[in-house]
Amino acid sequence: MNEISIIKKFKKVNYSSYPFPFFEIYNAYDEKTYSLLSKDYNLFHSFFKKDKKYSENNIRLQISSKEFLNSSLFTKSIWHDFIIYHSSKEFFLDLFEIFFEDIEKIYPDVVKIVENEKNNSNFLSLRDKENNKKYNFVSDCQPGINTPSKFKSSVRGSHVDNPVELLAGLFYLRDDNDNAAGGDLEIMENTKKESVLFHNKAEVYNKNDLRVFKLIKYQKNNVVFFINTKNSIHRVTPRESC
Repeated sequence: MNEISIIKKFKKVNYSSYPFPFFEIYNAYDEKTYSLLSKDYNLFHSFFKKDKKYSENNIRLQISSKEFLNSSLFTKSIWHDFIIYHSSKEFFLDLFEIFFEDIEKIYPDVVKIVENEKNNSNFLSLRDKENNKKYNFVSDCQPGINTPSKFKSSVRGSHVDNPVELLAGLFYLRDDNDNAAGGDLEIMENTKKESVLFHNKAEVYNKNDLRVFKLIKYQKNNVVFFINTKNSIHRVTPRESC
């Protein structure tokens, strides 16, 4: 496994199949590597400050792998190697292997595609409008920030991700000077075992049927990955003003 891989410290003990398949990694990188990643993350703040939305309250801004690799701003940064690797077929297959048993149960047809097509040239590429139609899978690694919270608010309530998404993950690079409460990830469980109803942008309508199964702290150098399913409901706790 590549040395820059964010999942190289994966341990089965931190894996759960319920309420949907996910795992955590605490302190994903050694201190030296994390320090380099954290230091160079200032480049993203410089990049996003040019966006008109930067002044808005507690919203997510992000850059796609495609846009990242087309920018000269990041060429000499450790993030250049990070993005290339975490958008690669090698990383996708390593992650797929971790989730294999659950993917086989939930999406058996996907397993067949991977097994039959992984050595073909049209197996995987970076996500964009053209590649989305040409390849079996497309990948994206999207560095981003949440803009400062001017008042208590949540960037996203209980929801599931885009249904075309198979695997998703978060890597936290919390600033040492960030003392604001909130911003944690909550893994949600459907207590009624009835169909979850959605509205707007895949937001859960019947929120009263949900409860928090696990809280994953917004803490530097922590990682979480999950399989995206109709039951993969999660939310971000409200952030205090900072």
